Amino acid sequence: MKKKNSNIYKSLYMFIMYLFLYIPIMVLIVFSFNESKLNVVWTGFTFKWYNSLLHNAGILEAVKNSFIVAAVSTVISVIIGTFAALGLYKYKFKGKNILDSVLNIPLVIPEIVMGISLLAFFSMVKLPTGRVALIIAHVTFSIAYVISVVKARLEGFNSSLEEAAMDLGATPFETFIHVTLPVIMPGVIAGGLLAFTLSLDDVIISFFVAGAGSMTLPLKVFSMVKFGVTPEINALSTIIIVLTFIIVGLSLFLKNINLNMKRVGTIILSIVIMTSIMGYSLFSFAKGSKGPKQELNVFNWSEYLPQSVIDKFEETYNIKVNYSTFSSNEEMLAKLMAGGGNYDIAVASDFMVEVLTKQGLILEINKENIPNIKNMGSQFMSLPFDKENKYSLPYMWLAGIIAYDSSKIPEGTITGYEDLWKSELKDSLVVLDDQRAILGITLKKLGYSINETSLEALAKAKEEFKKLKPNIKAYDSDSPKTSLINGEAKAIFAWGAEGAVAQRENPKIKYVIPKEGLFLQQDNFVIPKDAKNVKAAELFINFIMEPEISAEISKHFPYGNPNTAAYPLIGDEIMENIAVYPPEEELKGGEYLKDVGDKITIFDRIWSEVK
Repeated sequence: MKKKNSNIYKSLYMFIMYLFLYIPIMVLIVFSFNESKLNVVWTGFTFKWYNSLLHNAGILEAVKNSFIVAAVSTVISVIIGTFAALGLYKYKFKGKNILDSVLNIPLVIPEIVMGISLLAFFSMVKLPTGRVALIIAHVTFSIAYVISVVKARLEGFNSSLEEAAMDLGATPFETFIHVTLPVIMPGVIAGGLLAFTLSLDDVIISFFVAGAGSMTLPLKVFSMVKFGVTPEINALSTIIIVLTFIIVGLSLFLKNINLNMKRVGTIILSIVIMTSIMGYSLFSFAKGSKGPKQELNVFNWSEYLPQSVIDKFEETYNIKVNYSTFSSNEEMLAKLMAGGGNYDIAVASDFMVEVLTKQGLILEINKENIPNIKNMGSQFMSLPFDKENKYSLPYMWLAGIIAYDSSKIPEGTITGYEDLWKSELKDSLVVLDDQRAILGITLKKLGYSINETSLEALAKAKEEFKKLKPNIKAYDSDSPKTSLINGEAKAIFAWGAEGAVAQRENPKIKYVIPKEGLFLQQDNFVIPKDAKNVKAAELFINFIMEPEISAEISKHFPYGNPNTAAYPLIGDEIMENIAVYPPEEELKGGEYLKDVGDKITIFDRIWSEVK
């Protein structure tokens, strides 16, 4: 009886453990068939996201890049790693222990340190970020894993087999091919699969060294969280999971029928190559066979320009657009400083335009080549950060608002920034993960400008920020609305578009224009100083300023649009939404961020110490 109970407990324990491991994967697969674009609530069954995936050139481009980088870096890593492991195992030489330790550094060093160091190295040797840099970076960290796995296999290797083969007349090369390699093949295959998986999955190192036209799938998914990862990604992930199970199942089957490891390795390698070819063919089919005459490298915020607009530009001008994204102004600045020639056009926020201008990182724009400037509203031109619009032209603008769940917070409870400090919001407030924004609204609460830099004001802001901290559940600039929609947060401070999208999903969500004054931001087109295709960049800016195109962008991503000629085409639902287009009198009282120069170090210190 005790044995029976013990077996039941063991089975129950295993069931719970497997459930814990695989429920997230099951949820992902289920939501790939969800009718809703947001992965928050189930609204109905559909196959449309699988069909949409086949026509999403941005995702397919990322898949292609991921497989190319993973396949090439794996082959190089396996060749170098295998011979390095053999050399370290067979030969004794001075400094061997030191070299062995150095080769293990990538296994323990934080990825962010490695990513920064590789970016600095590529910048020093003038190697542009991109696919080649990605492959080199992935080889750098993959080799250590291959060496480690192959060396482990060599520990049980009987060297007398090699001696016997050479005694029978085999050359060193023949001995390696026919004796050594088959014996260590399980380690070589394991090292290769590990390198392939790590490369395919890498985010942090790729984040630093990826350039124009080389965005990988993990980076693409990471950039899409601003408006929520769409079920297209869930559909792609489901396909990858199914392929993974097929490959694992096939390898187990081959192992059980006692095929030698050399043949198993050949079959697995063939499957990987065929999968890569199929992925590449799928991308080519989706994009069509017409070859563009030139390329344009665009650097923009994530989820800020719909793929349909990119496709129309490519079809109209036969120019391929390599679309890369960033998640902060500081990241964009770092990439331009490391190699601005990789990009022909970028999007920078108001204060960052000042920084780029002062550092000489952007060109003057020839406005004669952009006749659609006439469509821009006068209130969005000649702003303090670029009074003559020499270096920048408006793209989109944003207003920071407070959105709250009226089923949890009575209407009228929140009227401005100061109400975010109320005890009712303890551990239930989500705010932007942006030091200038949060310290800015703290300064506004105290009666200062968001650009105030006096030591007295900043000291007071620090103390007020400390008082706000218990209310903050999360810092989220990517998709703060998700916490509000799913009920984890009672209120958010975010951009108006986030509030508008949240209200579409839940009508109980309301928003407030803070009585202290709006926090405003305008994003602008700039052309890096080393851009290789300035004419195409000007053509792209002019194309975006077409009323029909500009309206299409607003319908996909409901941020404020500076193109007044597009207003009649956008639709009343967006134009009359005060979260996206606040009343004129509210806009007049709003403030844009300015470059605070060296005082930014004080903001950095306060943010780090309190957060």
